[in-house]
Amino acid sequence: MKYFIFIMLFFISKNTFSQQNTYTLAQAIDFGLKNRQDLKNQNINVAIQENEIQKIKSKYMPKVDASLDIRYNTQLQTSVIPAGAFGADARNVRLGTDFNTLLGVGATYDLYNPNLKSDKKIALQNIETEKLNTKKTEIDIKHSITQAYYQVLLNQEKLKFAKENIQRTAQYLQEGETKRSNGTILQTDLDKLKLDNQNAQMTIEEEEKNLLLSKEYLANQMGISQSVEISEDMNVFINQNAQNQILENNKNTSNRIEIQQEKARIGQYEANIFKQNKSNLPVVSLYGNWNMQNLSNQFEPYNTDKWFPFSYVGAKVNFNIFDGFQRKHNKQEYLLKIEQSKNTQAKLQNDFDYELKSALTELKNISQKLQMAKENIVLAQKVLEVDNIRQKEGKITPAELKNTIYSLQTAQNNLLVQYYNFLLAKLKYQKAVGEL
Repeated sequence: MKYFIFIMLFFISKNTFSQQNTYTLAQAIDFGLKNRQDLKNQNINVAIQENEIQKIKSKYMPKVDASLDIRYNTQLQTSVIPAGAFGADARNVRLGTDFNTLLGVGATYDLYNPNLKSDKKIALQNIETEKLNTKKTEIDIKHSITQAYYQVLLNQEKLKFAKENIQRTAQYLQEGETKRSNGTILQTDLDKLKLDNQNAQMTIEEEEKNLLLSKEYLANQMGISQSVEISEDMNVFINQNAQNQILENNKNTSNRIEIQQEKARIGQYEANIFKQNKSNLPVVSLYGNWNMQNLSNQFEPYNTDKWFPFSYVGAKVNFNIFDGFQRKHNKQEYLLKIEQSKNTQAKLQNDFDYELKSALTELKNISQKLQMAKENIVLAQKVLEVDNIRQKEGKITPAELKNTIYSLQTAQNNLLVQYYNFLLAKLKYQKAVGEL
């Protein structure tokens, strides 16, 4: 009974594990967005910039510090009392005590600091830029996972055709062995059938290896180490995509993340220009200090009679009168960068418009080729069915039948190529209009 329960639990856990590692394209993308380390790091970059805002806000608060200074004067400083002071001749005196202990608390507060407003404006622009960088990373991840998923779909279909071909060659080999035993074909003809079957077996092994590698690559793009399985079939996937095609010529590329990134860079440069314009304004600060000083020739901080308080408050204004034209040159640099970014933005817009037109043309052409490839493979299968009968009836030679088989394999390869090209073209179109 225990052995039976163990076996049941093993198969249940195995089935559960298998289900957990089988993904649709949408699930694979969602998993990748949650587990890719580069995206996690980019999210941390956003958090770092958001923390910068909190650092700037803290600068609006008063700054309070305390200090304790214990000093032993090994030699007191000499002071000169000039002649006539206090009705006496000039004298050299040493003022002070051997021990000087100072305990103080000070506070400063920027009543007006234009740099803080400028820094906050820059930090907000940096947050926006990092968020766009995060979005760009997400798009790149979606693109790489989708491409990897498409490769698995393609390799699955290749393996499917390879299995169909080996079943066919195995059947021909079995029929050939019967004919050879009956003496109706030569040994050379049987050897050719064996060679075809062995080649088909090698093709299956190659396609199985390629499929495994593509699954491992998909897992890598998703951010996991073990191989994964996919739950979608090429034919179903193609049909779903064909039904959901949106090939509208009025779509544009204004939503491309690269253009948004350039706009954010311009915002950063403008924020820095704003800071340069404000940097010549004064900084107005309030400050205060309270101290207790212990003066004694003996170290006796516990003696309250030796402690003497003093305090002060004040206001300070700092002006930047001349900075050697540094502010002017900084503004000029940011103005040039804005012009450069606008040129980059215009070039990107031109490139993306071309990319959209190219993607539309390519997708329409491949859709037509895909339909033709589907029709060709149906025709090739019908021809092979007829030629199989004709060859058994002796109306065509094995060589002619082999040509028909080769035509079917060519049609299969063409269909696979068009499948993959169609998926990549649709992916290109989605990227061009910013739908990833």
